[in-house]
Amino acid sequence: MRRAIFSAALLFASASAHAVPITPAAFGPSALVEGFEGLVLGPNVGASPFSNILEPGDVSAYTFASGVTLTAPVPNPGTMSNGAFVHDFSLPMGATNGWGANGSVSSAANVPFGTAYMGAFDNLGAGSVSMRFDFGGPMLRVGGYVTGAAATTVTLDVYGSGGTLLESRTLNTVAVGSWSTNFAGIERAEGIAYVVFRGTDFGLDGLTFEPLVVPEPSVAALLAAGLAALARRRRA
Repeated sequence: MRRAIFSAALLFASASAHAVPITPAAFGPSALVEGFEGLVLGPNVGASPFSNILEPGDVSAYTFASGVTLTAPVPNPGTMSNGAFVHDFSLPMGATNGWGANGSVSSAANVPFGTAYMGAFDNLGAGSVSMRFDFGGPMLRVGGYVTGAAATTVTLDVYGSGGTLLESRTLNTVAVGSWSTNFAGIERAEGIAYVVFRGTDFGLDGLTFEPLVVPEPSVAALLAAGLAALARRRRA
């Protein structure tokens, strides 16, 4: 699913010295955006106690329309058991999501883009909850719009192909009305294989990712390589 990418202000609570934080404006035309709309109850999408909340990945990893795959928590333990959920206001009215002083998500008007977002909350007192998303190939840039319960933070961890943690970015949560300006993004030239968003009670919208494109050899470089190979054969 491809959408417009909006400018945003970065509000970082902490930073790694080697991180390359980015705004949405850094993404190129090949970037994709997952907005979490269009989910329907099915073999790998479970029901929650609320009619407008669905639970993807209740059997196995779940791939969204954009191609990004939710790989944890899988199997999804459920909304009330620290699982990930999609809250979509295009479905019959059910739950609202209260984040204290930051406000409530009670209609599509409270969602940054579209009608749906992905969320999770620590209902079991574990200390934090998380969602992991894997990509079909290495990504150059990844980010998303986040907020959640007042006086908490949301962290984006990006990992390389070998499972090595490359960087982390932690943002303060903001009022629901400012959600569309709270973007956590990181660029890594070596390629991002998967990301983890974590917090205690948070939502994610507009998950944005741009593939890492390996430059093709220039015509001049190919010609030079061909001439060198020809010269070696002649000497032989």
